[in-house]
Amino acid sequence: MQKTFTLKIAAFVLLMLSLGLIQGCREVETPEPTPTGTDFSQYDASLAKDWMDAAYNTVKRQGWFALDASRLYAYTAITMHESMVHGMPNGRSLVGQLNGLDQLPTPEAGKPLDYGIVICHATPRVIKSIVGTMAEDARIRLDEVANRQEAQMINQFGLSRQVVEDSKAYADQLADAILAWAATDNRAGLENLPYYPSTSQPWYYKPTNAGAPWFMQPFWWTQRSFVIESVQVCEPEPPFAYSEDPNSLYYKDVEEVYLASFDQQKVDIGRFWANNPSVSGTPAGSWLGIASQLVDQFDLDLATTLRMYTLLGVGTRDVFLACWYNKYKYNLQRPATYIREVMGHPDWSSPVPTPPYPDYTSGTSSNAGVSSEILTRLFGVRPFADAQHSDKGFGNRAFASFKEAGIEAYHSRIFGGVHMRRACELGFLQGECIGKGIFETLQFTRN
Repeated sequence: MQKTFTLKIAAFVLLMLSLGLIQGCREVETPEPTPTGTDFSQYDASLAKDWMDAAYNTVKRQGWFALDASRLYAYTAITMHESMVHGMPNGRSLVGQLNGLDQLPTPEAGKPLDYGIVICHATPRVIKSIVGTMAEDARIRLDEVANRQEAQMINQFGLSRQVVEDSKAYADQLADAILAWAATDNRAGLENLPYYPSTSQPWYYKPTNAGAPWFMQPFWWTQRSFVIESVQVCEPEPPFAYSEDPNSLYYKDVEEVYLASFDQQKVDIGRFWANNPSVSGTPAGSWLGIASQLVDQFDLDLATTLRMYTLLGVGTRDVFLACWYNKYKYNLQRPATYIREVMGHPDWSSPVPTPPYPDYTSGTSSNAGVSSEILTRLFGVRPFADAQHSDKGFGNRAFASFKEAGIEAYHSRIFGGVHMRRACELGFLQGECIGKGIFETLQFTRN
């Protein structure tokens, strides 16, 4: 009887194997375990918005130019994403996707964490370290944001002391790893490298304002990018050939700048997008400032907000590297020099202060290209309003689409007297091209 029963069982197992209903020793994929902790859906997008606003205001208080600002914004956005990603359903880390980012610490399996505590502890550490010497009021304001968010998480979710301590410990590990990675991007000491440009040609750049440095950050483009493989990616065509002939393309390009300076409506557009140091978050922060307003205007959730900030931060940083490569490849003069010395208007000044670096291509225009491309791909053709310059008397300006705003932004550098049209149009197109590549490269979910 026992033998007959055993034979029947064996026959049944063989039948099931043949039908594929029992997998035997075949390898079966198992989903990536999700660390335990606070339900991600309970977090509000303000967790991220508060920190991008804090980074913007820090840049403004520090009086930084756009280059270092772009670097700070990017590392801030990346830190925020990595602080929250292991709490996101199906979230994907940027490890292995960003250049040089080969590993980051991951939460210990089964240990409850609150990722709101992680973001509000890791992010200010990264901001403070990237900034370095910081104005005391800026440091105090960062601490105020951190303390407010921490209290909010503890009260909202009833967090135990152990969860808070474990979350902060993980945040410290994460911040240390991101800062170690940032320290290898070749930023340190670039401003101290000797630079001996040729100034023998009449079209070469020279400073237009008394006391301005000759050349700002000529080696900025040598830093490690985040996504683009080379600073020559999507490289634009050269500027127009220099000419002093009034019928030449070069002369006409500069003449447009000169004539626009007498049109008050155009000058106002130039000043709206100027984003000068100490009065805004710089041109690098202009589209992140728009993004922060979209959080409320579009009622964005936290996952979308983090993705938006990360794409914009990475895009702005990479496009400025490519832009600065072009600037010091061509070393082209600013319109003010030509207007004063060739067109015969020695007392002319640009309505927007001319920055201390070459004309071609335009950084504001490149950033408008990359940012408007990314936002369009994220949200489509949608109207929005920009009130980030209302404190300067510009009110709340409405745009029908991100591309409309981007095109106006690149025209603003012509109307502000600081760039020729070719530097703006081709810079914008290069930015669009880079934005497309970044959007299609970075993945934020595991499938």
